[in-house]
Amino acid sequence: MQLWRKIESATSRAKVSAVNMPDKSNTKNRYSQLNYLINLLIELLSIQLIKVNNKSMEPAIGDGSWVVSVRAGFRRREPRRFDVVRLEEPGLSGHWILKRIVGLPGEEVSLRQGDLYVDDLAIADSFAYCPDAATDNYSWWLRDDEYVVLGDNRQPSIDTRKFGVVSRSSLRGRIYTLRGHIY
Repeated sequence: MQLWRKIESATSRAKVSAVNMPDKSNTKNRYSQLNYLINLLIELLSIQLIKVNNKSMEPAIGDGSWVVSVRAGFRRREPRRFDVVRLEEPGLSGHWILKRIVGLPGEEVSLRQGDLYVDDLAIADSFAYCPDAATDNYSWWLRDDEYVVLGDNRQPSIDTRKFGVVSRSSLRGRIYTLRGHIY
C-alpha cells in the first residue's frame, strides 16, 4: 500500500509539472510567424519602381513601361529558368539592364540557329522574339554559380552573347510587371 501511494504521488507531481511547463510548439509557432513578418518587411523595403529605357525585352516589357524590382527577390527561392532579372551590365558601372534567365548553374546551354538547347534537349522558349537563325550559334558550360541571360528581343539585345555568363551575385533583383509576374 505504501509503495502504491509513492507511485501515485510521483505521477501527480509529474502531471503538475507538465501543466506548468511552457508549450514549446506555441513558442516555435511564434518564432515562425516572426520570421515570416521580418522576411516580408525586408522584401517590402527592397522594392524599386523602374522605368524601362530599351527594347531588349520587347514584346513582354516594352520601352517606356514601368516594372517593379524586388532586390530581395531571391531570398526565399533560387532563380529559375525564364525569371526576368535586373543586373548591372558588365563593364558599364551604373548601367542596369533587364534580362531573362535561360541557363542555370551546372547546365550546358546552347543556341543553335536561334533555338535554345539545355543539355542537348530543345527547350521551348516562347519569349524569344526575332531570333537570328543565321548568327545565333553559341554554347556555354556553366559553373555552380553562373547563369545565361538573354533579352527577349534577340536582335538588339546586349546579353550573355556579348558579355558572357553572369554570376549569382550579379543578379540584383527579380522583376515583376505592374500586372504581375513575368513568366
